[in-house]
Amino acid sequence: MRRAARLCLSLDRKCVFGSGTNHGIILIGIALLLTAGQVFGDDSDAQTVVTRTRDEVEALIKDQGGTSPQWWDSVELTYPETLDMSWPLRAEGPWNAGKNVGQYIWDVVNPNPGRWKEGVKLVHHLMILQKDDSAKVCRSMNTLGRMFHDLLEDWPRAAFWWRMSAQRGGAYDPLGLAHCYWKLGNKSMAVEILSQYRQDYTRHGAIIRLWAEMGEFDKAMQLAEEKARFGAADVGYLAAGDICRLRGDSKRALAYYEKVLASATTNSREADSKHNKERAKANIEAVKCFDSLDLSRIGDGLYNAGSTAYAGPLYVEVAVKSKRIESVRVTRHKERQFYSALTDTPKRIIERQSVVGIDAVSGATMTSEAIINATAKALASGMK
Repeated sequence: MRRAARLCLSLDRKCVFGSGTNHGIILIGIALLLTAGQVFGDDSDAQTVVTRTRDEVEALIKDQGGTSPQWWDSVELTYPETLDMSWPLRAEGPWNAGKNVGQYIWDVVNPNPGRWKEGVKLVHHLMILQKDDSAKVCRSMNTLGRMFHDLLEDWPRAAFWWRMSAQRGGAYDPLGLAHCYWKLGNKSMAVEILSQYRQDYTRHGAIIRLWAEMGEFDKAMQLAEEKARFGAADVGYLAAGDICRLRGDSKRALAYYEKVLASATTNSREADSKHNKERAKANIEAVKCFDSLDLSRIGDGLYNAGSTAYAGPLYVEVAVKSKRIESVRVTRHKERQFYSALTDTPKRIIERQSVVGIDAVSGATMTSEAIINATAKALASGMK
């Protein structure tokens, strides 16, 4: 198997998938290290979660993971001529998004949805250019996993590339992989990963939030309380409040948010603590709106409001017609790493016709939260 992979990597475009253009390629030789007989598959549905067996999930990851997405041939690979295509493992010198690939992805690709697919093609291209450097190949695989997960919500391909990196000894995101399994329809595969963590070690309570997203509220609350007791009261109580809010228990949610405001600030996390308290205040304001909202009492029109997001205030415009939420549009924000929250969260609000019980977009919790809060405030302003 390894010999076949090396031979394929040494050949021309017969060993890769893509269009007839120089840049329309997707690396498959490396994929042969772990999988064989790749079959082209349709893109996954990013929004719908169905129940699948382990074998079905494995087949989906195998069949779609190493194949080119349907959009591949329609997206041109472009990047600055100044970009250092050797992509060193450690960038040197001052921050320069025009030179350093990682910084270019962070500053230019991530904040611009129109460049997400172009960014994926760039990383694929770099993986091929650096095919003889194992560490750089793993770095590209890990980056592809993150981009397919955070940006495109393509769960089979995200899982495929993270697993490829892991099995070659490279870095990957285990929580992201667990989330992929959940979104692909197999909760037990996600639980196998999450169960390895007896505590939530993450900065913003990502483990807690994933347990809650999967409906394991008791487990999520247990971890949130533990995090609050052991040195991160603001994070733990904020997560606990969000869980109660997701379950529709506004009274308990408000109580936990008040605990965030009363929690001590630690010097090592002063900026985070300050921001978490700002979020708690915004959540208290929004939750109080939740209980009084009644679409039947809101007249037709456009309603505007703002709330606290990750990088600053975020504003929305909500259109109501015939007692229904017709649209939710983010009109102004300062977010840079919002991923798909700006489109996904409004869509979920419209589908649910409510701001209650909506899961935040994974990886962009604060942005989603701000959209939900601002929408609640906007609707409340239209109550008669």
